[in-house]
Amino acid sequence: MASLLRIIRKNRWYIEEARPYLQSGDIPADPLADLRTEKNSLSVWLIEDDKSNLEQVIAAFAATRQSLDHVDFALFDVTIPSEIHIKCEKSAGDTPDDRANESWHFNLRELSGLGLVALAKAILEKGQKERILEADVRELIKTAISKGQLDAVRMKPDLMKKVSG
Repeated sequence: MASLLRIIRKNRWYIEEARPYLQSGDIPADPLADLRTEKNSLSVWLIEDDKSNLEQVIAAFAATRQSLDHVDFALFDVTIPSEIHIKCEKSAGDTPDDRANESWHFNLRELSGLGLVALAKAILEKGQKERILEADVRELIKTAISKGQLDAVRMKPDLMKKVSG
């Protein structure tokens, strides 16, 4: 089944450290920082069943950054938003990869505070948290540029120096 991807900071999603003070059914607050909304919407990316577009999506996102770094992300079942009554709508992404922007970018819309907490809880309980190391991110970006997926002109100069170097 397809997944949704949200960029996170993996260290915020370790629930074990918070267990001693959490009441039953509660979650730590730190993961909410990775679910920062804008106009009550949250940007996510659709990842195909076979993850065939995962590397292209990661490269597209990483190409928006100022500098080269690892990429942490959470993958969660595409059905989770509808299960907790969150609207998921296709929207244009804002990366140097036009295909990724048009094909795989979505917004979770009309989010409420309770909805956001329910989403964080679902990602904590059912999601998969992963990291792609900086050296691998560099290679993904280089490959995407060579395939013509990324428009290097739309990338930040400092990032291009690190990718090229």
